[in-house]
Amino acid sequence: MLHTFLTIQLIACAAMTGIIWMVQVAVYPLFARLEGKTFDDYHTRYMNQVTFVIAPFMFLEATTCAACLYFGHWQDFVIPTILLAVVWASTAFIQVPQHAKLTPEKVPALVRSNWIRTIAWTTRLILLALIVE
Repeated sequence: MLHTFLTIQLIACAAMTGIIWMVQVAVYPLFARLEGKTFDDYHTRYMNQVTFVIAPFMFLEATTCAACLYFGHWQDFVIPTILLAVVWASTAFIQVPQHAKLTPEKVPALVRSNWIRTIAWTTRLILLALIVE
């Protein structure tokens, strides 16, 4: 059972790692190229639609992370779990508030702060892949 939860967690983490890299190097930087009503409309649509892509993966990742802590040797999962907590905290306390008042001029700050999630998810993916071995 542990191997199943770990594999699902790895797949969800891999999906989110791919998504966050696409957001980091393409989506967020391109926000700065939009202006006025175009920016507002695009950003609103992005926020509404991206939730349907990322929310299932994030909740699946969190659920399977908890299951691995419960069913496995929790010591093996401490660092990946802390990294997931960093991702969630960064999302809730940094990126979501930034998106709430985002303008083209504030995009560089969003890109800089998003490195927290990009690095955390990438590191987490590597660690989970090593555990699955």
